Amino acid sequence: MSIKNYIPLAALFLTLLLASVACQKDNYYNDGGLSRQSEAEKNMSTYDFLASRPNHPFDSLVKIIDLTNTKNLVNQDNITFFAVTNDGIIRFQSRFNPDDRQQPRLLSTIGVDTLKMLLNRFIIPDHRIMLEQTVASGISDLSNFYDDSNSDSIVLHGISGIPTPGSQVRTGADKMEYEHRKIPGVDTTSYRMGMQTHNLITKNAVIHILRDAANFAAGFKTRYIR
Repeated sequence: MSIKNYIPLAALFLTLLLASVACQKDNYYNDGGLSRQSEAEKNMSTYDFLASRPNHPFDSLVKIIDLTNTKNLVNQDNITFFAVTNDGIIRFQSRFNPDDRQQPRLLSTIGVDTLKMLLNRFIIPDHRIMLEQTVASGISDLSNFYDDSNSDSIVLHGISGIPTPGSQVRTGADKMEYEHRKIPGVDTTSYRMGMQTHNLITKNAVIHILRDAANFAAGFKTRYIR
């Protein structure tokens, strides 16, 4: 084989090696449902897990927990928590201003009751719900209907990577989507969003990370405040 033929093979090998290393990151996971965690992380409280991420994707969420004094809420035993990244929270903050040219409204100037109510939308108490459980139940199964910490209706949609019933041919990864059902007069719409990561384990919870395109408002009717 000539040296010219070795060059593309070497480039391919390097690309695969870098991709493999990227998938082994231990501090945050974007993997479609297969999380690699240390035993130390699994023994952390949910608050400590979110606050300790070296790349700081949950700093805004941690600030909301601090502002609302709800550390005990997210650290309570046996919950499923849908965590919103900084992007999803700043999208919510921006809705409080009349146009995109202004700075997002500071979290500290938004009502504590509003922030706590919205945080509760992302917590399902008394359940540790795994991706596999949701997919196995099927989209229409009543077992995928839950109450959040406000007693609002939440539906979890399990989407199989094997789209044809009875087939063994997998065309993609299994996925879960979160839906908060519209409350008339309170919300503008039902809110549905997929995950970028599933099945993270903490001492007290199962955590699923919503996509960066999420919005912490989760359908809530926000008003522009000048």
